[in-house]
Amino acid sequence: MLGTGSAEEYIDDAEQHNQWWNNDGSPELSQATDLTPRSDFHRVLKTTNTHYTDGVESLVYAIHGQTGIGKTTLLHQLVAALLSTTDFPNQNTELELASAIGPRQILYIPLEDSLYQLEREGDDIKRLNQVIDYFQTHVAPRQGQKFILLDDVQALDLNEGRKAQLLDAVDEDTYLILTGIVASQVDISTTESADTVEAFELWPILPMKFIDTVQIGEGLGVDFDDEFRTRLEQYQSPDLDGQSPIKTIRSGLSGRDSETNLDTAVETLSELCFDLFDADDRDNLHDAARAYLRTGGTLHQTDDPTIRNELSKSYFLLFLYKELAKYRSIQQPENLHRLSSIAATNAGEELKYTALSDQIGVDRRTVDSYLDVLDEGIAVTESQDFSLRRYRRTRLYLRNPRHLVLLSQRQEHHGFEGYEQQDTLNHEFEYKLARTVAFDHAKRLAYTTGAFDVEYTETESGLVDYILHHNGHVLPFILSYHPRTSNAERIAKDFDPDSGQHTESDSEDLRELDYQAPYRFVITDSLPKEVRENESLVSQNGDTNICYLPYWLFLIIC
Repeated sequence: MLGTGSAEEYIDDAEQHNQWWNNDGSPELSQATDLTPRSDFHRVLKTTNTHYTDGVESLVYAIHGQTGIGKTTLLHQLVAALLSTTDFPNQNTELELASAIGPRQILYIPLEDSLYQLEREGDDIKRLNQVIDYFQTHVAPRQGQKFILLDDVQALDLNEGRKAQLLDAVDEDTYLILTGIVASQVDISTTESADTVEAFELWPILPMKFIDTVQIGEGLGVDFDDEFRTRLEQYQSPDLDGQSPIKTIRSGLSGRDSETNLDTAVETLSELCFDLFDADDRDNLHDAARAYLRTGGTLHQTDDPTIRNELSKSYFLLFLYKELAKYRSIQQPENLHRLSSIAATNAGEELKYTALSDQIGVDRRTVDSYLDVLDEGIAVTESQDFSLRRYRRTRLYLRNPRHLVLLSQRQEHHGFEGYEQQDTLNHEFEYKLARTVAFDHAKRLAYTTGAFDVEYTETESGLVDYILHHNGHVLPFILSYHPRTSNAERIAKDFDPDSGQHTESDSEDLRELDYQAPYRFVITDSLPKEVRENESLVSQNGDTNICYLPYWLFLIIC
């Protein structure tokens, strides 16, 4: 019979991947701890620590994201942070879990590297449970929390029944941490036996956002010292006594906190821009934001730009052609590639669904299914019309700015294929990147504010690029980025929040909402002279309150 080996061979393989059981050094952990952790790592560690200190005995933490985005690195860093035998230089020493777990309390299995996918259906879970049983009975101590980390669970091709089998491994005093490509694949909280687990967490790993890149400080060509990074962390930290500025801004923008209203959020934006950041800080952040457009949202382990591009493109195409296509049984994965390339070429321009159908050579329903899976994979996301008037059209945005470079034509992205500043000026392509990055960050802000979607609308004067809406609370954002800087103020004045139309979640019936937009926000790479002189981001244009946001500041608050 074809197969990869006996239970003993899988156990031997697990011992090779868990060299800390014998207090041996692990090359993977050493490499991971040399990298500065991104905010996702801190979030996972802090959330796990909260459950641990609250006495939660069983936990399932499901993490999902694209191939090559950093899920494995995060798991290795998590192991290093937990181990009492590992010196992790970026450790959260105030956390109870930090350096508190013995080597024999942790099991890490990279499922694809261990070739579970070569087993017959059902035998893969059987082999995995045999390894887990060996860990629990012959490796882990009888007392104390156990951590089981399963990387790339897509290798198991989980359905609901097999998710239930996987849950059987989670007994008392066990934390199970999974990684996979999409949320529904790793989310096992809906299985019939889910009530045996005390807590579930679900977290996406997205392309690295601007503020993470500044904190890590690599590839931006701007020298942010440790003092600045510490201040920046304090400005956004929810752990400070009282409200931190960025938390105050996000809370006020959400419209859900009666103690922190929108006026307070806007005032805090001005304070953050002009009081907490000085002129040098603002200039450095401006330059860093432009550099971020060039370097993209990926943390690299090589300085060679050609290798960086090859890796980024290879990972993305592997994700489309193998992982997403297998997950949704897509017979023509090249169409996912084609739609991603269309998103790169058009970069947020309005497209007709009929034109997409004709270009791909499939019907509208199939196009919708492709776009659904691309959105589920956080690869390409649609923006729909705020007023439902243009329901036969859409705008497509890639979520990783580097993919925009790699999937567009050379003559278009000329000067951006490298990671260093070029002598060539290419403002049109920089605008496309700025538009794409702003959408991705607006999606993050939408999640924070409870809007979830990012919509758009056309006015007589032009486009309101990004609209965040939650129960009538409307935040309209207009992008004014060179060379597309005309009409921003007129668009802001022409925008009518009452044009909004939204249906009930379970029907086509329109919701009865009182749409209110007290402020219009203009995201700009060049603040008006009056705003700079007054050191206030708010300007009155007739009856319209306009809040000008430096492009870098918008990225920071998202």
